[in-house]
Amino acid sequence: MSKRKNKSKARKITNKHHSMKRSSLLFKYPRSFFFIGTAFILTGIYLFVTGMHNHAKFGLAILAIFVGTVIAIFANSALPKKT
Repeated sequence: MSKRKNKSKARKITNKHHSMKRSSLLFKYPRSFFFIGTAFILTGIYLFVTGMHNHAKFGLAILAIFVGTVIAIFANSALPKKT
């Protein structure tokens, strides 16, 4: 392979990594979103325990637990990995 072709391929590979920018707030502040997700989960558990007789509180509790779990999973995946 000629040097010119090898340089061209190397340039394409580096450009591919630079084009993948994560501009979402979740990827800018993953630790904050992880704590927000945990707060949703804890709020949902509290509503679940205290609002067993009320259907509206029960539904809100399930919704809060679901949303908090989804936010926490995505925030955990966005956290920088320790090597």
